[in-house]
Amino acid sequence: MPSSMMDTSSPIQTYQYNDCLSCRLIGTGALSGLGGYALWQSRAAAPGSLMGKRALVGVGLVLIGAGAMRWTQKPMTSIPTERN
Repeated sequence: MPSSMMDTSSPIQTYQYNDCLSCRLIGTGALSGLGGYALWQSRAAAPGSLMGKRALVGVGLVLIGAGAMRWTQKPMTSIPTERN
């Protein structure tokens, strides 16, 4: 796009993201539930190789951690800035 078509006099438009409680519950529940399922599939009685089960344990723990981070995540806000 040519620089003559860009409007450089107006400030950058910013948005504030507000996360509702139901969104946090659904996101946390989905990630934690998937992590719990991965841990359940890595149990000794489940079919599969030992390395596959160890990989599932890692995936399960990461997903549960992501669910915890999703619950405690604070909304990201941006500071309006102007172009020079």
